[in-house]
Amino acid sequence: MDRADLYKSFQDRYLNKIEIGFRLPGEFPLPEVWQEIRKERRSKAENLALKDEKGETFWYVNTKPLQAKLHQIDSRGKDSLYSYINPDIENELALDSIIEEAWASNIIEGAFTTRKRAQELVRRNLTPKDKNELMMKNNHQAMTFILENRESDFSIDFILNIHRIITQNTLDDSEYAGKFRDDEVFIWDKTNTVIFKPMAEENIKESLNNLVVWVNTHSEEDFIHPILKASIIHFFLVYVHPFFDGNGRTARAIFYLYLLKHKYDFFKYFSISALIAKQKEKYYKAIKEVEDYENDLTYFLLYSADVVLKSIDEILVKIAKKYQSDRISKNLNLRGVHLNRRQKRLIKILIDQDQKTMTTRRYEKIFKVSYGTARSDLNELSENGLLQKRKLGKGFIYSTNFDSFLS
Repeated sequence: MDRADLYKSFQDRYLNKIEIGFRLPGEFPLPEVWQEIRKERRSKAENLALKDEKGETFWYVNTKPLQAKLHQIDSRGKDSLYSYINPDIENELALDSIIEEAWASNIIEGAFTTRKRAQELVRRNLTPKDKNELMMKNNHQAMTFILENRESDFSIDFILNIHRIITQNTLDDSEYAGKFRDDEVFIWDKTNTVIFKPMAEENIKESLNNLVVWVNTHSEEDFIHPILKASIIHFFLVYVHPFFDGNGRTARAIFYLYLLKHKYDFFKYFSISALIAKQKEKYYKAIKEVEDYENDLTYFLLYSADVVLKSIDEILVKIAKKYQSDRISKNLNLRGVHLNRRQKRLIKILIDQDQKTMTTRRYEKIFKVSYGTARSDLNELSENGLLQKRKLGKGFIYSTNFDSFLS
């Protein structure tokens, strides 16, 4: 590979200096190569009206891979399919998404609540038992507030209001719910090493005022794709770190708000935190790369676009599963087949988790019933044609047989 092809491969993948160093043939000196790559990136950069604490501008490169990802998001994310979703299914998907976002946002912040408990807290409107559960319930209330107030103006007050909802009764000092920090903070890793010192407290308000002006500026000359703009808002709020606690949750909530305001309605069914929580190290790596490489936001924007694309895939799968459950339920009613609560729940579990089989013992554990009750429920589903029963060793296994109920 000649020098030009080598450079192009690094640029297309937008590798950082360390990643390039690992892949660089020995005859090419890394300092020289990196200097040339950085020079080319800066020559193509889009500079933003947002600055770091030193007054240096944040910038990004609208690379072809990034443009391709944005095109895929627009073509798939704004598909007419979403406008034809059955209202009942739409409401269920939206509620699932809000619960998932609230639960996963807790996980990212190191608070633990099981997904099952999160569902119970919201759907049954239970009282939280501890701080972790209260954080989850607050996250849910914040997401609901955003859905109901998506047409509100983006402002400092709106950011503070979101933070107030998210942190209500969970801070060591409740005075700081919905209030900027008034002291310095440090971000530590697991070895108690300082890995990031956020912006000085006296610069917070000015920086967020600049953010609000930038977000509310609309002109063809200054146009930035909404996915990119939402991602930049997300990053900048994390970078400024305006609160003692709840910064990440607030930033992700505002990301969600901005895209809903700009008609990306499929975000009603989507949880950014659920995808981030699965690979937190990539999230933090993308944030750190911006800091390490002179305010180059491209790293975070590529990461964010990938997350959105993956979310669309998950949304489409969820929609298909909801329709499958809905179709089976309607056909059962037409045929006069009545299932008990456990049996209905089992059908949903098998569809949602892409499971093809069920055993009596496993049914016992899931629904906490006796062996006799489990066997009776499963045999009834087999007699109704939803499951197929066959011998396996000394017992039986039940396989899904949903096709005839989907026509």
